[in-house]
Formats: sequence, structure tokens, C-alpha cells
Amino acid sequence: MTVIYLVTLKFRVYPLSLSLSNPNELSQEPFTLDGPLAFAEYYKKRLSNNADWRIQYLEDILITKELEWESNIRSSYLLPATLQGKKLTITTPMGFEAVFALDTKASYKLSQKQHAKRWESSQILLRLGRRDDIIKMESLRNSLGITLTRKTKLPSSLSQSGPYKAIDYTVKLYTPNLMWASVVSGISQKKLEELLSILRKFGIGKKRNMGWGDLLEYRIYPLKSGTTITPDYILHVHENSKFLEMWRPVSPEKIAELIKGPQRVTQYRKFSLLDSKIGYGAEKPPYWRRHLVIKSALFQVS
Repeated sequence: MTVIYLVTLKFRVYPLSLSLSNPNELSQEPFTLDGPLAFAEYYKKRLSNNADWRIQYLEDILITKELEWESNIRSSYLLPATLQGKKLTITTPMGFEAVFALDTKASYKLSQKQHAKRWESSQILLRLGRRDDIIKMESLRNSLGITLTRKTKLPSSLSQSGPYKAIDYTVKLYTPNLMWASVVSGISQKKLEELLSILRKFGIGKKRNMGWGDLLEYRIYPLKSGTTITPDYILHVHENSKFLEMWRPVSPEKIAELIKGPQRVTQYRKFSLLDSKIGYGAEKPPYWRRHLVIKSALFQVS
């Protein structure tokens, strides 16, 4: 039987995952924990014994036609959470508040009523430079004697113009939480501990060199068995109605199959789509592959 874990993460500064919403404007986006865990797994297997692992990593992503991380780990989004005593409350992408009781194991208790989706709670200016990365990659290319598939004209170190200049972006942040949580499967608890210890060293998310996503501590709770929660979905019961929320990326084809009904993920027979968010992403690591996905979806089920 597959064991499912509830993982809580406490950060010094919360993790960033950003997408371009408007010119010179980035918005905070949810991201799954299995991406960082898959990288930690790849680092442990292939990179950790290298004196400078970054050289091997760049060789892999620049030379290998398609870098695949053969990982069985699967998780929900990394979601903002609050902890009061032994009660953990997670805010889902569709605005439900899922309540868990924590002890040696975690148990899913209930979903509080759905509230309006949160708008950005604050905005900051973030300076992102694209010049240094190009120069570093060219230096690596020269040292290894390799040819990149596309030649890039290097910017002058004295020039402050052109496509590689540093840019000030407005970043819209939706939550300031320092505690986050995710539901994880496809891995043993011992191995999960090992990978989280690696992420504690590297951090999680974007702009880690600025201190974002600095992981302080983590906790792993085996989740009591049931069909109401998996890394793919969570079941909400509210006012005598039942709702199934997909809380990780899924292909539009799978959503269509779910509505048509030949294959069911639960015992319910009727799935009525109430809300969804579409965007570009991937269904599994590595998440830099971009195609059309349903980022989250909410069904009424019966």
C-alpha cells in the first residue's frame, strides 16, 4: 500500500515561484514540492560526489538532448499553512481551508468554507540581472570545448542596454506565510528525510541567492489512510455538498476524461466542473518543460 505523507516546512523567508503576468511584472505562483525533491534526488545520485557539482549540472542541461529525472515522487502544491497547537490549516488554491490534526501521524479532519481567492497582499521591486549568467555559460563552453546549439552575442561588460541588462520587476506576492505544507507519496520516509536535508542546504524556489526559500526546519507526518486526500486531489465537504479539488498540474485531456467518466479517481460517478485555472507548465519534474496544463480545478461530485 502506498504511504502518503504530510510534510510541513518552516522558512526564514518564504519560497518564490514567479511567472510573467505583465511586462516587467511578475506574480507569485504555486509550485509542487516534488520538483525540488526530484532535484535533490538527482543531486544525491549524480552530483554530490563532484568537487564542483555545478559543472556536471551545466554539462547535463547544455549537452544532453533531454535531461530526465527518473523520479517516482509525487506531491501536491506547496501551500501556505498555519499551525495552532496540533491543528494545521492549509489554504488550497481554490480557497478552501483544509484542517489537519497532527500527532505522530496526521489526519485530515474537515474543510472550512471556501472564501474568495486572495489577491496580492503586497508588492516589491526585485532587480533581476541576465548578464552574468550568459558570461558564465560562455566561460564554461570555452573551458569544455563544446558548441552550444545557438550562438549568443555576449553583452559588453560596460553596456547598460540591450536584452541582457538588469531589469526592475514589480513582484506581486499573495501570501507572507513562513510555514508551508505539501502532501507527498512515492517515497519512503527515510529517503524523504534525506532529500529534505539536502533542500535545507540549498533552499527551495527562485532567487535563493537572495535568501528567498531559506528552509529552517521540516516535519514529516504519515497520513492516515483514506480516499479523501492524495497528492493529486483533496475532497471537501461543505453544506451537504462534496467538492473535489485537483491541487497539482494536470493535462486538459485528463480533466476531459474525468468529466466524461470512463476512468474515475474516486468512487463518485458525476463530476461537474465549477472552476479551473489554465496555464503553462508540466505534469512532472523537471518543470522547465512547458506545455498547456490545468493548474488547478474544482469539481462538484456526487
